[in-house]
Amino acid sequence: MTMFTERGQAAAARRSSRTVVMMAVCVVLAGVLSSCGQEGRNEAVPMSDREENDVPLNAPTLRFHVSTDGQVGASPDLEAEAGEVVAMVLENESDKGYELRLVDPAGNQVFAVDAPAGELGDGRAMPRDVGTHVVSVFPVGRPAAGEEFPVAVSET
Repeated sequence: MTMFTERGQAAAARRSSRTVVMMAVCVVLAGVLSSCGQEGRNEAVPMSDREENDVPLNAPTLRFHVSTDGQVGASPDLEAEAGEVVAMVLENESDKGYELRLVDPAGNQVFAVDAPAGELGDGRAMPRDVGTHVVSVFPVGRPAAGEEFPVAVSET
């Protein structure tokens, strides 16, 4: 019976030492991982220095407006930077629903939003390609009746 007790105690000692080693590894990894994304000794990266993937607090805004008589207008500064977030706003004062679509130079849809009659439609888009994109604003279900606006997307 002594033989079984000695083996059990030896196995328990090995498990205990493995547990201590694993806990030490976890503590070291937690310290390393908690400092990811920081610069300097104790400072987090300032918002102005963040990478292009991070969403800015005040993204540039492209505004489009549909009047009560169905006339479509756009803000004068239709510019964006590739890889940067841009807010898209469609203000609809008409009695019909309208849709906004952003299409890249290759003709692929990048963003779409609906604005029900008398309401606002908005969201955020991130054009990836440099070049002239096109925003089309049209009554829901009637893309051929829309108006198009070029959006200049430049390199970051």
